[in-house]
Amino acid sequence: MLLNFSKISFIATVFLSLSIMITTPAQAQTSTGRAVGDTIGVNNNNDNIKTLRRIREYIDKGEFESAERRAKRVIRAENRGIRSGLGKSYFFKEAHNSLCVSLTGQVNIEEAMQACNQSLEHSPKHWESLKSRAILYYMTKDFPKSLEDFTSALKNAPNNEAIRAALSQNISVVKSK
Repeated sequence: MLLNFSKISFIATVFLSLSIMITTPAQAQTSTGRAVGDTIGVNNNNDNIKTLRRIREYIDKGEFESAERRAKRVIRAENRGIRSGLGKSYFFKEAHNSLCVSLTGQVNIEEAMQACNQSLEHSPKHWESLKSRAILYYMTKDFPKSLEDFTSALKNAPNNEAIRAALSQNISVVKSK
């Protein structure tokens, strides 16, 4: 699938303009070393936290294949835990959303959509997953679904001016289609 310049520009705007906020149910916060307000929680899962940080670093650098491999490793580990009776953790949705973003960066739309849907199955109001899926709908020219997901992402986004402004801008772009 070939992307025209406006799609690439839109995708780049979405990926680069939204800061990533990762928190766990424990709500214990430490800095990720990213931008002000970007946090990741601590919940005795230091390896998963480090892996999620590394995945985001790969995504930020455009190293989508590396991000994909790491996200799939977290998902496999989470699936082993589920089979062992542990249930789905916070990292399950985050790993699937990271997989969605990395596959979107590789323009692997079908697999990216599956990963987004897995994340949203676990956490239906996860604003980042909604935003990620909205991008996929935009790329496939399903503008009504893209608008719906961007609107839901805005509704569920944290109270962060930059995030809300970027989502509002994306909503405007989709409405213009």
